[in-house]
This record gives sequence, C-alpha cells and structure tokens, in this order.
Amino acid sequence: MVRAVVATAMVVIWVGVADAGSGRKIAVESQPPGAAVYLNEKEAGPKCDGTPCTIEAPVGEQTIIIELKDHTTIFQPLVVPKRGRIPKVSVKLVPAVGTIVIEGPPGASVQIDDIDQGKAPTRVDVSEDAHHVVVTVDGKSVYDQFVDVSTGNETTVTPKQVAAGGGGGGDGGGGDGDIEGVEPKVVKTASPKRTRDRFISASAAIDIGFRNFSYSGVETPQKLRDEKEGGQVLAGPLIELWPGELIGIDPLRGLSLLARLQFGLNKQDVTGNGIMDKTNTFWQSMEFSLRYRRTIAKKFTAEAGIGYVRDQYQFEASPTDRDLVPDVDYQSVRLGVRASMLLDKFEPYLSYENRVVTSGGKLQDRFAAGTDASGYRVAIGLNARMGSFLGRIEGGLINYSWDIKFEPMATYRATGADDSIRQIQIAIGYQY
Repeated sequence: MVRAVVATAMVVIWVGVADAGSGRKIAVESQPPGAAVYLNEKEAGPKCDGTPCTIEAPVGEQTIIIELKDHTTIFQPLVVPKRGRIPKVSVKLVPAVGTIVIEGPPGASVQIDDIDQGKAPTRVDVSEDAHHVVVTVDGKSVYDQFVDVSTGNETTVTPKQVAAGGGGGGDGGGGDGDIEGVEPKVVKTASPKRTRDRFISASAAIDIGFRNFSYSGVETPQKLRDEKEGGQVLAGPLIELWPGELIGIDPLRGLSLLARLQFGLNKQDVTGNGIMDKTNTFWQSMEFSLRYRRTIAKKFTAEAGIGYVRDQYQFEASPTDRDLVPDVDYQSVRLGVRASMLLDKFEPYLSYENRVVTSGGKLQDRFAAGTDASGYRVAIGLNARMGSFLGRIEGGLINYSWDIKFEPMATYRATGADDSIRQIQIAIGYQY
C-alpha cells in the first residue's frame, strides 16, 4: 500500500510538472543592453544574464522582470500562447535617477561626492542614494550635508546665504558677516510603481512516516513496550503568505507566514505484547511559523524561522491498552534555519530546526516523578518551480529524546526513551 501511495504521488507530480513545463522560446532585448531577465520572481535566479537573449517560458500568463543596475526595474505581463507567433519583448529602461537642484548662491562652487559640478545655480542628475553635497563661496563652506535622493524626485538644496554685502567675496567687506541657515526641501514627484512578486502559495503535502520508539533503563518491561510503525501516511494543505509583498514594503518582501495541517490516512492495527482490545494508530501534525528569507548573490538563500509545531503519534485504544504503548502529543516551539541554492527551475535545500518541547501528552503524564523531552528535525529536499506551479520532494528525520525520572516503587520505571520518525514528503502546489 505504501509503495502504491508513493508511486501515485510521484506520477501526479511528474504529470503536473510535465504539463506546466511545455515552454516557448521568447526573444528579449533592452535599451540599453546588458540587463538581467527573470521570470515571475527574482528568487528563482535570472533566465539570462544580459540582453539581448532568448529565454524559455511556460505557456500561460507570466511576468517578465528586466533589471539593469542604476535603472528602474521593469515588470511586464506576458501571455505565452500554446501555438502561433510570440512577439519579441523589447523595452527601454529608464535611468533610476533623481535630481539635486542647487539654487545658489549665484557663482558658488558645487561638489557632489567630491566631484566638481560647476557653479550654482545648477541641476545634477544622480543615482538613488545619499549623496554628499558641498557648496563653497571663496573657499568658505556654506553648505555641507548628505542629501537623500529617490528615483524620479527632485531634492532642492538652499545653502546658507552670505549676509548683505558679502555675496561675492570682493572688496565689499561683508564676507564674514552673520549667515542664516535654511533647511533643504524635497519636492515629490510621481515615482514608478513596482509590480508585485508573489502573494500566496498553496500546496497539497503527503508525508509517509516510519516510527521507531524505544525505552532505555527499563525496570518494568511488562508495562513499557517499544513501538515500530511503518508506512503511516499524513496528508493535508500547506499555505504560505507573504504579507510584506502584499502591502508593498520592500524590506519585508522575504517575510512569510506558513500554516500546515496534516491528517492520518491509514490507521494501523496494533496487536501483541499484552494488547487485549482493538487498538490502532492515530497520527496528526500541524505547524504555524513566521519565516524570513534572504537571497544572496542571486544564487543562494538563507532563511530563519520561529513557530509552533504539534506532532501527534497517538493510539485509539482502551485506557488499559493505551498504558502499554508510547502515546505522545508533542507540542513544541520550533527554531529553524534553512539554506538553498537557486538553479533555474530547481532549488536544492538543507534545513535544521530545534524543537523546544512544552508538552509530551500521555507519555509525559505516565511518569509522575518528572520527564524532560527535547527534539530536532533535519531535512534535505528539492523544490521545483515551473511558472506558477510548484513541486517538492523531501527526506526528513524527526527525533525526540526523553530524560525520565521515577520513584522506586512506581508502576512505570525507565531512565529515558528515544522517538525517531523518518519521513518522505511529496508536495504539489500553485503560487499566485
């Protein structure tokens, strides 16, 4: 049965990716040339490193992103038909510059970032950034500040005015008089509006799990039995939302909220070792996490996250039989990190998370003298992205360790336990 589930899931993913991946060739050029071209999102890496070039895009609605240093990034919708001619994508990139306007004093020397810009009044186009502006009259600085400039905006600088009689520094004698400061002002004009990247993704995730639970230092073997379970199947939705992208805050574009809820599909009968009545397994899992991801050099990503995880490895049984099995309900705080590499349509990754267990369920209650449980999860996987379609395969290990205390005459006596769950996860989804 397990093999059939895995085979079916793999076929579904293969078919979904095959359907989504029927691409068409598209010629892209820009003026000026040399721009990087992305498809739908920058995190997947560039389709080409410099225009003019030809890229491959899946059939359907896409967004081409064209980016060149010191120019405004262009987000252009594109519909790729199944057949017929596809027009060449040709764009003119607008320099990402703003303007510093120096109003005076007339004839004053102007320097921006230590480069001579002539005499005031003048207008100087500069890149979007903070720039060092110095205005001098006869060697005396009348303005020396850093000025923030944004694309498409003008920043008007009004330097200190030399008092009456000192305007030119000739024979007038008033050159050292009092001066009056006037704050610079910024005149806002319309800036280009950035098109969105992604807002939400939704996937159907299937986990196939294999559990191995064992006690250590057991003094009551007739009451404490180890447990092995194979081929347990969990399935359910996995949804991720990017609020920073949704509200348009650039520094928060890598922030996401993730929710996962999975239910057991195949309860398995448990027999032997003192089990008297009908007993079967009950698995369930959920997660709610806050994550933040950064892209490094357009080829790597680093992610950190915190959240709540609940893993239930329980049993439906009579109270007497349940006392014989390791019935646990792990509720934990997860602290996780993940690193990945961006390879066009694929993204291999490695993740690790520490789980601070706050509750262990019925097994914890069994040992009245006290228990302490802690856990971790490590996983290696591969994400695939074909346009808006997503696919993932992952192998993971979850491990919970128990430190147990007991009274000399207690019914249940052991010094510790180890709960190891190996998982294979397959997921398919859609990103909007």
